[in-house]
Amino acid sequence: MKYGLLYYKDTDNIGDDIQTYAQERFLPRVDYLIDRENLELFVPDKKEKVKLIMNAWYIHDIFNFNISPYIEPLYISMFLKKIPYEGGITIGTDYLNTNILESFKKYGPVGTRDMHTKKILDQLKVPNYFSGCMTLTLNKFEGVKEEDYIVAVGLNDREINYIKKRTNRKVIKFVQDVKKGSFSNESWDERKKRVENTLKLYQGAHMVITTKLHCSLPCLALETPVLLLYDTSFAENKDRIGTFLPYLNYINREDFLTSNIDFDNPKQNSEKYLNLRKQLEEKCIGFLKKKCKDNNVLPIIDDYKESIFRSRNMRILPINLLRKLQRIYEKECIKSAKMHDNIEELQYKYKHLKEDYDRIIEENKYLDNRLNKTLDFRIRKVIKRLFKWK
Repeated sequence: MKYGLLYYKDTDNIGDDIQTYAQERFLPRVDYLIDRENLELFVPDKKEKVKLIMNAWYIHDIFNFNISPYIEPLYISMFLKKIPYEGGITIGTDYLNTNILESFKKYGPVGTRDMHTKKILDQLKVPNYFSGCMTLTLNKFEGVKEEDYIVAVGLNDREINYIKKRTNRKVIKFVQDVKKGSFSNESWDERKKRVENTLKLYQGAHMVITTKLHCSLPCLALETPVLLLYDTSFAENKDRIGTFLPYLNYINREDFLTSNIDFDNPKQNSEKYLNLRKQLEEKCIGFLKKKCKDNNVLPIIDDYKESIFRSRNMRILPINLLRKLQRIYEKECIKSAKMHDNIEELQYKYKHLKEDYDRIIEENKYLDNRLNKTLDFRIRKVIKRLFKWK
């Protein structure tokens, strides 16, 4: 049996690599590194299924969220985002296409990282359960002793200065966000070393204060006292980060600078997360023990490669047109607002355009590249009919 390790090659957040690190400890070995943003492009060295724990944030490449038939997934600790288009038009969960929904149902129930994702799957009638986050399963490092420093992760300068005024301990500012693609050319071993150094920094701290989910939850697992600054200005946080408030010591971020927190004697962490940790471990261990399904019905690798690249090339035109449509819509909204026109009429037109567009995509999804021009013509005809554009 072969095993894959899921990672985000071009990440802009060390938290993504912490997620990968958390799943790796369950694997007997790593036979393949599989990029989260290119799941459908994965093919093994020979025709066989590859076991893959699929805890992650999904997904930036929203128009290409499909899964390779050679992957045997464990859908666990997943975050699915409701995605807005440029210009404020909402795609919502449309990116969860038939391919991925069928896979969810076949290999489910899906373990959701938070209530945000659970609500999405409930609405789509996909069997699911709340699994919590894989980073809760991290193990402590041997030989790392508690030292006399506080780590601040994701805090601004005012917040850090406030901490410094209330303690004589050293305050270390640490940033998990990085420039996108900073790690892209590094090996996993190099990235793994960075993760371990980060986690050791957290484990050795007297206390960690953070705005980041993938700092606060690892600190629970590492048994480091952690305080989450819960930012209520983002509506999404209510069901995303808010899911974990019962497990964390937290304060609303807007109240932090007027609080009376004793940083020298931090409140100890709750142990409520331990049940989630146990369930996550049992799910992963059980999944890896089972044999893969449907090895005998896999496509020939060369045939699959050809078909998937042809399919991706076919999607380029609809994707570009859809993005163009968003820009046009945005300009028309601004124009209409300035002229005090009826915005509802424009939204009505957009709704029908999107319906026709989706219908055209559905009718032509199996066409080969020779018919791209026909597809282009039909879509442009719909645009012209609804908006009277030349």
